[in-house]
Amino acid sequence: MEKKNLWRLLTVMLVAMLSFGFASCGDDDDDDNNGGGNVTVEKLAGLWELCHVKGTALDENDQPIKFDRDVTTSAEDLAWLEYADFIDFVRYEFGKDNTFKSYVWSYGGFREEGTTLYSIKGQYLIVADGEYEDRFTITRLTDTELVIHGSDSEDGYDVYATFKRIK
Repeated sequence: MEKKNLWRLLTVMLVAMLSFGFASCGDDDDDDNNGGGNVTVEKLAGLWELCHVKGTALDENDQPIKFDRDVTTSAEDLAWLEYADFIDFVRYEFGKDNTFKSYVWSYGGFREEGTTLYSIKGQYLIVADGEYEDRFTITRLTDTELVIHGSDSEDGYDVYATFKRIK
């Protein structure tokens, strides 16, 4: 696969995964969100697991679909993610050294998908590999919850992804 196509695929997966939900995946008493653009590398650093997706996207037949659902490793959720085609069950690890690692659920466990760099500019998460750069909006960041929004009219998605902190 060409590097450009691989990067685009990873980017679409990132946007889809990161950009999917306003709904919380659990209790969160922390009122510290990023409404004022107070996102920092230190606050973001850690391992995050996808737990909710919300938005619109194109399915494998380029037909628009709307969704608003929790996601787990249940057979039903994994089947839906397979149907949705544009998203996988993922974990993202943001390092304090600005490294970004993605892990995809496969055959009963997570496997590392790749590593690149990220930066924070106000409320924006910027993921770049030196050749390509993608920008996502962090709409909420607490000690336990991360919500990221991404959209691309050309590729047909507008997605919110909610993640819960694993560590």
